[in-house]
Amino acid sequence: MKRKLIHALVCFLLLGAYLSTRAQSRAITGKVVNDKSAPLAGASVVVKNRPSTGTTTSESGIFHLTVSSSDDSLVISAIGYEAQTVAISNDVQISLSPGRRQLDEVVVIGYGTQKRADLTAPITTVNTENMLKRTTATPMEALQGSVPGVQVVSAGAPGKSPDVRIRGVGSFNNESPLYVVDGMFVNDIGFLNPNDIAEISVLKDASGAAIYGVRAANGVVLITTKKGRLNMQTRVTYNGYVGFQTPTHRLKMANGKEYTAFSLGRQTAQDSGTAMLSAQKFGGSGLNPTTSTDWYGELLRSRALITNNGIDIQGGSDKVTYSAGFNYTYQNGIMEAQNNFKRYNIRLQTEAKAYSWLKLGFTVHLNNSTTFNPANSAWAQAYSSSPLFPVYDSTNVNAFPVKFATASVIGRGDDANPVATAYYNYDRVKGFQVLPTVYAEAGFWKNKLTFRTQLSQLYSSLSGIQYSPRRNLGPGTNVTVSHLNSVQERNTNYVLDNLLTYRDGIGPHHWTLLLGQSTREERWRQTSVGADNVLNVEEFWYASQNQGTTDASFYNENGTRNANISYFTRGTYDFDNKYLLTATFRADGSSKYQTKWGYFPSVGLGWVVSREDFMKDQKIFDFLKLRGSWGKLGNDGVSSNGAYAKLNQGNNVSSIFGSTASANGQYVPGYTVNRFYTTLAWEVVTEWDGGIDFEVLNRRLKGSVDYYHRKTTGVAFNRPVPFSYGSIYGNWADMVNSGFDVVLNWSDRIGKLGYQVGGNFSTLKNRVTSLGSLPLLTGGFPEWTAEFPNRSMVGQPINYFYGYQFTGVYQTQEEIDKDPIASNYNATHTSKILPGFPKYKDQNGDGTLDDKDRVNMGSYIPKLTYGFNLGLDYKNFDFSIAFQGVAGNKILNLNRGKLYKASTTLNIDEKFATGLWTGPGSSNSYPSAYAIGQSWFQVSNSFFVESGAYLRIQNIQLGYNFNVGKTSPIALRVFATADRPFISTKYNGFTPEIPSYTGGGYAVYGYDANVYPISATYSLGVRATF
Repeated sequence: MKRKLIHALVCFLLLGAYLSTRAQSRAITGKVVNDKSAPLAGASVVVKNRPSTGTTTSESGIFHLTVSSSDDSLVISAIGYEAQTVAISNDVQISLSPGRRQLDEVVVIGYGTQKRADLTAPITTVNTENMLKRTTATPMEALQGSVPGVQVVSAGAPGKSPDVRIRGVGSFNNESPLYVVDGMFVNDIGFLNPNDIAEISVLKDASGAAIYGVRAANGVVLITTKKGRLNMQTRVTYNGYVGFQTPTHRLKMANGKEYTAFSLGRQTAQDSGTAMLSAQKFGGSGLNPTTSTDWYGELLRSRALITNNGIDIQGGSDKVTYSAGFNYTYQNGIMEAQNNFKRYNIRLQTEAKAYSWLKLGFTVHLNNSTTFNPANSAWAQAYSSSPLFPVYDSTNVNAFPVKFATASVIGRGDDANPVATAYYNYDRVKGFQVLPTVYAEAGFWKNKLTFRTQLSQLYSSLSGIQYSPRRNLGPGTNVTVSHLNSVQERNTNYVLDNLLTYRDGIGPHHWTLLLGQSTREERWRQTSVGADNVLNVEEFWYASQNQGTTDASFYNENGTRNANISYFTRGTYDFDNKYLLTATFRADGSSKYQTKWGYFPSVGLGWVVSREDFMKDQKIFDFLKLRGSWGKLGNDGVSSNGAYAKLNQGNNVSSIFGSTASANGQYVPGYTVNRFYTTLAWEVVTEWDGGIDFEVLNRRLKGSVDYYHRKTTGVAFNRPVPFSYGSIYGNWADMVNSGFDVVLNWSDRIGKLGYQVGGNFSTLKNRVTSLGSLPLLTGGFPEWTAEFPNRSMVGQPINYFYGYQFTGVYQTQEEIDKDPIASNYNATHTSKILPGFPKYKDQNGDGTLDDKDRVNMGSYIPKLTYGFNLGLDYKNFDFSIAFQGVAGNKILNLNRGKLYKASTTLNIDEKFATGLWTGPGSSNSYPSAYAIGQSWFQVSNSFFVESGAYLRIQNIQLGYNFNVGKTSPIALRVFATADRPFISTKYNGFTPEIPSYTGGGYAVYGYDANVYPISATYSLGVRATF
C-alpha cells in the first residue's frame, strides 16, 4: 500500500512539473521581411538575454520558436540590416531596415573575415542568388560580366571550365587565379556544384591577396560552401531546372553553287574538275551541282538537354550545426555525336561545440563525373570541307562500318567528312574527387584570442580512354588497325594551416593580429598505356597485356612532387572606425627553386571621410571612403622540374659550353652539359591600387572606383641557347597591366514596384617592359607559327598578332601602276599583282613591302570588359536581365586563314563567298577568288584579324513566389530562364569567345580554330523549401 502511495505521489509530481512547464512555455510564429516587404531568409531570431534559445527564418521568412512565459523580447538580425528588438506576441511580423546594409556585412578575406566598411583592399563578393540564375555546369562561368576586373571566357563544350583572368595577363605560363575552397588550394573549381556555394570573394589586388604569397600572382578566388547554423530548424531545399540548349550565332557557309563559283575562280585544274565530278556522281550541272551539304547543319543538334537537380539540408541545435548537399548535373553537347557531361556531388558538413571554448568541425566534398569529349577538329573540318559531296554514300563499297561518303569521289582526297570524324571519335574521361577538411578552433579570453588548426586534403583520380576503331571511308582514310590509349592520373594534395588570431580594442582603438603557418604538399602521378588491335573500347584493360603487336604497345609513367612551407602575419587597426590600416607579410619556401624563399609584404590604408565631424551637415554622401594599397605577390606556376635546363649534344649540335662534334663544319671548344639547375625563381608582382567607395542619395546609389598599376618582374619563359638546339627556362621578362575598375548600383522602390539597376566596367592596358637582352619573342598557333605569328616586344602587349595592314583591294590596273608597292613588286617578280588583289600599307613609305612594314595587328586581351543588369519585383513576381560584353580585342580567324597554304579550294563562309571581288567597284573588303591562291595574299596580314568585341544578353529570368500560407515554413518559387539568348558581334565565326588552346606543350590565345560553339539555354525551374 505504501509503495502504491509513493508511486502515485511521484506520478503526480511529474505530471505537475510537466503541466507547470507547459504553462510556463508557449510556441510563437512570425515572419521577417525587408524594407521592400520581401521575405528575409536566414535571419537570426533569438530570445533577448538568452542567445542559446533561438532559430533562423526559412526561405519565406517564417520562423517557429518555443519561448518561456518569462521571456518578453526577441532580437532579430540579418547581415546588412539593422537589428531590432521586439516584444513577443503570438504572431510577430518584423520589417528590418536596410540601415548600413553592405557596410556592416562581414566579408571573407584570406584566413579570416572583416567588415566591408573596414576593408582597405578592393575585394568583391559575389551575389550567389544571382549566380544561381545561370544555367551553367561550372561555377565560374556564372560570374561572367558580374565582377569588375575579372574576365571569364566560356569554353562552350559540356562540363569545361572557362578561362579566368583577373586584372590582365602577367605571365607566359599561367593566367588562372588561385582557388581556395574551404581552405584547400585547388587549380579549378569545375568540380563544385554551384548550389553548394554560400559565398565567393574575389581578391583582386596585391594587398588583399598577399596573405597567399607565392600562389596569388593572378588573384585569388575564395569559396565558402554552405553550413548549418546554431538554433536553426532543419530546412530542406530542392533547387532544380531542366531545359535545352540550341546554337546561337550560327555560321552560314557557302552552298554548293557559291562554292563552285569560288573554286572555278581559283583557276586551277583540280578545282575546275571538282564541280564536274560532283555533278557526274550526285547530279546537277558543273555550275549548279545538286549536292550542297551544310556541314555545320549536319554536325549541330537543334536541341541538347541540360538539367540540374539538387537537395540541400541545413540545421542546428544550440551546440551542433549540420549541412548536406546532393546534386546531379547532366549536360548534353550540341555536337551530333557522343558528347556530354554528367556529374554527381555530395557535400557533408558538421560543427560541434565540444566545450564552451572549443569547436570541432568537418567538411567533405565528393564528386564523380563522366565527360565524353567531342572531336573539336570536326568543327574546323566543317568550315573547310567541300559541300559538293554528301554525308552518306550508299554506293561507297569500301566504306565500313558506316556508309559515309568520301571527298575522293570528287577528286578531293584531302577533304575530311566532318560527320564521320565526330562519329568515330571516342574520348571518355572519368573523374573522382574527394576533399575532406577537419578543424579545431579554441577561444580564450571571451574569444579575443583564438587558435585554429585545419587540415585539408584533396585526392583526385582521372581515367581517360581514347579509342580509334577500324574503319574505312575510301582512299586515304582506311584505318586497318584499331588503337586504344588509356591514361590514369592521380593527385594527392594537402594543406595544414595553424592560425592564431587576437582581436581587441580600447575605446576608439580596435585591432586584430593574425599569426599563421602553413604546410603544403602536392603530388601528381600519370600512367599511360596503349595497344593496337583492341576489339572494342570496353576491352581497354588488355592494353598492357598481350593483345596487339609488341612494337605498337607502349607504357609510360610520369609524375611530379613539390612541397611548400609558409609563415605569415596580418595586422589590422582602426581608430574610431575612421582611419584604417592593414598590413600583411608572408614568407614562402618552395622545393621548386634553388633559391628557396620568397618574401611578400603589403600595406593598405583607408579613410572613412563620411565619419568626420565636418561631414555631418553635408547631405550628399551617406558613406565615403578613400583607400590605397601596395603589395607584392608571387607566381610559382611552373612545373616541379621547370628549374632544370637540358641541352642537346651530338652530331652537328653543340651546347652553350661546346661540343665534341663539329657544328656546321666547325668545332666549338669547351665541354658539354646535358642537364643543370638554373636560378629560376618566382615571378613577382608589385601592385598599387587607389580607390573610393561611396553611397549617396539615401544609400540608393552605391559604387566604387579603383585604379591599379600591376607590374610583373622576372616573367619566366624558354630562351634559346646560342650554339645549341636547347633552351634555358629563366626569369627574363617584365610586363605591366594597368586600368580602372568601376561598379555602380542603384536600388529603389515605387509603391509595390521595386527595381534595381547595376553596372560595372574595367579598362586594361597590357604591355611588355623588358625581354632581357632579346629584341622580341615569337610564338603562335601550333603548325601555323610561321604563317600567323604572334610577338612580344617591349612597349607592346604580350603575344600580339603581327603582320601587314590590309587596306583594301586594287580595283583597276591604273591604280596598281600608281602604287609604288605594287609597281615595284610587278617589276621584280614573275607573278604579278592584278585587279582584285589585296592592298597593304607601306608603313615607312619606301615603296617596298618588307618586314619593316609589319605591325601590331591587335591583341587578344580586351581593353574593355563590362556588364550591366536590371531587376524588377512586383508583389510575387520578379524579373531580371543581365548583359555582358568586351571591346578592344582581336581574333585571328584561323578558319579563314587556312586558305593561306591550301593547295586546293577550301570552303569559305557565305559572307566571304558573296563578298568576293568580281570586278571594279564590286568589293573593297574581299579579294578575288584568284588572288586568294596567290603568294601576294598568302602572307600574315590583318585581313584575317577581326574584332572580338561583342554584347551579349547573358541571362533573362522571370520568377513567381507562391503564397503557401501566412505562417507556413514552406516556400515555393518557379522560374523560367533564357541564358545567352542573343549576341551582337561583327565577328565571322561561331563565337567571339575564344578560349585558350594547348598544343605543342604551351597554351595560345586568340586563335579561332577548333573552337566549340557557344549555345543558348532555355529552361524551367523550381525552388522549394520545407
